[in-house]
Amino acid sequence: MSTATTDAATKVLLIEDSLGDARLMQEYLADAPGHPFELEHVETLETGLERLGRENFGLVLLDLSLPDCFGLETFTKTKSCAPEVPIIVLSGRDDEGLAMQTVHEGAQDYLVKGLVDSRLLVRAMRYAMERKRAEEALAKERDLLHTLLNNLPDRIYFKDQESRFLRISRAVADQFKVKSPREALGKTDLDFFLPEHAQAALADERRIMQTGEPILGKIERETLPDGSITWALTSKLPLRNRRGVIVGTFGISRDITPLKKAEEALGAERNLLRSLIDNLPDYIYVKDTQGRYEIDNAAHRRFLGCSHLDEIVGKMPADFFPPEVAAHFTRVDSEVVETGRPLTILEEPLWDRTQARRWHFTTKVPLRNAENQVIGLVCISRDITERKRFEERLQQANTELAQSKEQLQKTLDELRTSHEELKQAQIQLIQAEKMQAVGLLAAGIAHEVKNPLGILGMGIDYLTKNLVTNDENVSSILVDMNDALNRADAIIMGLLDFSTPRGLDIKAEHVGAILEETIGLIRHEMAAAPIRLIKELAPDLPPAWLDRNKIQQVFVNLLTNAIHAMPEGGRLTVKAYTRHLREGETDHDAGSRTPERFRAGDKVVVAEVIDTGTGIPEEKLAHIFDPFFTTKPTGKGTGLGLTVTKKIVELHGGTISIRNRKEGGVEVTVMFKA
Repeated sequence: MSTATTDAATKVLLIEDSLGDARLMQEYLADAPGHPFELEHVETLETGLERLGRENFGLVLLDLSLPDCFGLETFTKTKSCAPEVPIIVLSGRDDEGLAMQTVHEGAQDYLVKGLVDSRLLVRAMRYAMERKRAEEALAKERDLLHTLLNNLPDRIYFKDQESRFLRISRAVADQFKVKSPREALGKTDLDFFLPEHAQAALADERRIMQTGEPILGKIERETLPDGSITWALTSKLPLRNRRGVIVGTFGISRDITPLKKAEEALGAERNLLRSLIDNLPDYIYVKDTQGRYEIDNAAHRRFLGCSHLDEIVGKMPADFFPPEVAAHFTRVDSEVVETGRPLTILEEPLWDRTQARRWHFTTKVPLRNAENQVIGLVCISRDITERKRFEERLQQANTELAQSKEQLQKTLDELRTSHEELKQAQIQLIQAEKMQAVGLLAAGIAHEVKNPLGILGMGIDYLTKNLVTNDENVSSILVDMNDALNRADAIIMGLLDFSTPRGLDIKAEHVGAILEETIGLIRHEMAAAPIRLIKELAPDLPPAWLDRNKIQQVFVNLLTNAIHAMPEGGRLTVKAYTRHLREGETDHDAGSRTPERFRAGDKVVVAEVIDTGTGIPEEKLAHIFDPFFTTKPTGKGTGLGLTVTKKIVELHGGTISIRNRKEGGVEVTVMFKA
């Protein structure tokens, strides 16, 4: 929390159970000159701690005698809750001991209520905030110093005028093999190094204190008591007090033992590098900024047709390559030198001393001196002629393989298409045979059952007319029997129509006129429910070749189904119009005995029956044309109506489709060729 002075009022929390004292504090702060204060008052410590946990306050005025806490414990709890907020203790007791104790615990001031006036209170509050800010700044600096001393890998130390350690960092403690930096306080280098290094360090420190001149970047050889030798890069400076008087020294050392060891190994590595360069099969060479050869290896010399380094040093590519190749090398070399950026040439053609064309993978990087200036370039080139030839052969093989794959894929696609066509034909054939078997079975059953049904009908009719009885149930039973017999007869007639439909009496008929007649036939069905009929019959429909009675049977079935789907009423729409078929509307219907009936561009007469009823469950929609399948309740349908309807439509070379509408209800579409 920041306590810096701004134009905004500083929020002050007063924890005081005395309302009189609280009003007095409010009056003191109300007329405070300069920076204003915003005072918030609570009467218990619990409430005060809760407010400190939720709000940012610039200062706390705390009474030690509260209803829920008393004495020093009141301060310690408040301090623990908001350690960053300055606290001034307001007490009714002029107790010097308690005052000292609270200040030692961290209070900014201890004020006796009876001895406080407005001026004293405001000054104490401002001093408290300034002291708190100074303490936080000092703590931050101290934490930064501790962080440096405890985490830097460099060794930091401070010494007095006798070269005794005043403080050391964690890295120095690790070097001295002591558990804590405090263990080194008051000791000298003689306690941790052999005299050889300790005396030299002491002499340097005395000279610094005498002259005031620092020693910077000195490389020191350190000999430890166990006989091990380390190397350090050390800087030592005079330590001055606030008056500028030298009171000791301080320094920082970095362990460079690995660097010294690396320096010793550098010579061996240089020899090893020379051996590698001379024996690697890659071409390795160095040029100056003018493109002149300075260093190369044996492989490069063999490529140029030379035996000794002297034959190459000082010469340029023009001395070994054709003019156009040499000009290319010079241009690339100049780019690397001028930009200072490495350049990798994945493939470049070259001609050897026998004028044979070869391919090389080349990398060129700038060579820099200690001042980071480009003084040349280092080049590594590998002969990839054989790999290039292999890649060309592989590419040719891949091209041939791709062509073969494309041809194979085309063959597979054709085979897959033929397979799908064959499978579809098999499905259609199986379905056709199923329907033929069902038709034969239905015909046999119908002929066998129709005669007994006729006899039963005559018997029921005889009993109805001649049976005299006082039992009312007899008449009801005879009516039920007659209804059941009529339903059975309707099923038999449906089976006969399905199995061996009578020959079609085809004439040029108008679909609109047939729909008008059909609507008249089913008007009594619509009267049973409030159904609104909408007719959209185009007046100029062309004639279609139809059996009028059969098609009327189709429309009666479709309109009756629509009415039954709206028992609570609804809207029944009947349409008739013409249009031309588009691509994608001539799919063949699996199971149909007819081939593709329509082609794109054909003119068709379309009849639609649309209701707003309950619709057909999606899981049942695929089975509505199956024999004996019905969505109506038991006793309400035979399950043959749509089966016979579809068969009649197909015998006319037409199509029928049924779908659910998104807005509810069912839409039936029947098409005939005009």
